Amino acid sequence: MNDYGILSILPPIIAIILALKTKQVYVALLFGIWFAWIIMSGWNFLDGTLATIEGLVDVFKSAGNTRTIMFSALVGALLLFIQYSKGVEGFVNKLNVLIEYFEKKQSGFSRVVVQLLALITGVLLFVETSISSLTVGTLYRPVFDKLKIPREKLAYIADSSSAPSSIIIPFNAWGAFIMGLLLTQGIDKPFSMLISSIKYNFYPFIAILIVFIVIVSKKDFGPMAKAEKRTKETGKLLSDDAKPMISETITSYEPKKGIKAKAYNMVIPLATMVIMMPINLAYTGWGKVENYNSFSDHLSQAIGNGSGSSSVLYSVLASIFVAMILYRSQGIMKTKEMVDLVLKGISELMPLALLMMLAFAISDACNQLG
Repeated sequence: MNDYGILSILPPIIAIILALKTKQVYVALLFGIWFAWIIMSGWNFLDGTLATIEGLVDVFKSAGNTRTIMFSALVGALLLFIQYSKGVEGFVNKLNVLIEYFEKKQSGFSRVVVQLLALITGVLLFVETSISSLTVGTLYRPVFDKLKIPREKLAYIADSSSAPSSIIIPFNAWGAFIMGLLLTQGIDKPFSMLISSIKYNFYPFIAILIVFIVIVSKKDFGPMAKAEKRTKETGKLLSDDAKPMISETITSYEPKKGIKAKAYNMVIPLATMVIMMPINLAYTGWGKVENYNSFSDHLSQAIGNGSGSSSVLYSVLASIFVAMILYRSQGIMKTKEMVDLVLKGISELMPLALLMMLAFAISDACNQLG
């Protein structure tokens, strides 16, 4: 293996700088990948370019990468399902009742309550960070817009609750990955070790605590304070130069007309996804456990040996399947409508799937650089 020295850290650094300067994440990542392969090709631009293409193709040689890209796209189908079925509308109607109640108690307090609910939802959706962020955005966007809370605040709450919750509640791909690392270090009971170490993960607790303090204190600073001021003075929920990475369609899909809005059409599919995650972790790791003392020991070891990417993919597919049965039994959707929604949802989240592919590709290239 060649030693590229300091050159090995240039591609990711250049990609980060380009992303920050140009706001073009796809271009920045692709350039970083290309630059890495140019280095490994001895500065031969033709060979480096062709190697870049092959590097992108090789992403799919990894089953884990392929599963991750698949569930990143399939979650779009789930989001369209819960909107088209008026499940989200039913949920929003419940929130509106809460808003009216708290507004009568104290003017402006409803803003605090809704933001806290978004935070709690993000924490509870611990299945996968991007899924959590997208779902929180989809569920709370209508209410945040109604209360004139800037989209930046919603994005901050969604992001700062999703990643930390994945660390604090380890029944997800991240937990499976960490337990896998513990197993390679000779730890016999990785699940117990991981659980006991959670209290030392200061970042996720501090991140969630800061969000809580910002919400309750109503004190914003820096760019967030500017965003709040802009929305209050102009009514603009997004800044003029904002470039959302996810299309408006995926988070504000028009619901089907002529049906009743029922919150359980949203709650049941999402609950299925969350509940199935630890079950799938145990299932995918069950046969890998050789020595155990009891059922609980077998279960904890199975979760530690489970496949994170497989479990997330199976959980998303299970939630989509349950949603299909739920909506079909109520006569909300026909089979053709459901198939069309699945394809539409996948197509709308292709940018996210592409982003995942590029992220895996630059990771592979940097690993080969050393």
